[in-house]
Amino acid sequence: MAKLEDVFVVEADRRESEKWGKIHLFKMGDFWRAYEWSAWLIAVITYNEKVRMTTRDRKPIHATRMNRTDVEGTYCFVGFPVKSVEKYIPERENFESVGDKQVTITINLPQPNDGSMLSYERLNEAFENWKDGIELTERKKKDEKVVAVAQQQTQPTGGILSQIMAYPLSERTAIDNIQFIQSLKQQICAVL
Repeated sequence: MAKLEDVFVVEADRRESEKWGKIHLFKMGDFWRAYEWSAWLIAVITYNEKVRMTTRDRKPIHATRMNRTDVEGTYCFVGFPVKSVEKYIPERENFESVGDKQVTITINLPQPNDGSMLSYERLNEAFENWKDGIELTERKKKDEKVVAVAQQQTQPTGGILSQIMAYPLSERTAIDNIQFIQSLKQQICAVL
């Protein structure tokens, strides 16, 4: 898994024109993740509405924006299965492996309709506007989950552990036991 600090270093410098059309993908298990500018390139440029209309699901790729923990500010990302690169980035010039957990893909950026030239300022403004439009997702802290579980367990009738301890497993049928386990699973999922 890529460290966010490494991702931010890769994504930070986009001032040179040859870097504008580079998408950096980081492998996370069976998924690729693209952050910041790379996420914008996928969500807006390569997997645009015209391309989506040729796919079966036709939905835009979901972008997530979260608060950074190391400094003030936010970051955004998109993710998709490793096998789906051609779906999300159908037209690409170059596919370059950077180790076994990272690739860089070069795409052609479309020229503006008004006949003007592309510029870093113009592209960066479009990226920032897109990023600001993504709803902020709050992280659920591990401590909040632990407190929620502890609170549920201290309730007289809702404590999962007390239910397990009180359940007469050997006196019930197999179907009763399966139903009991299913109800415990639902309660645990509701807490987490």
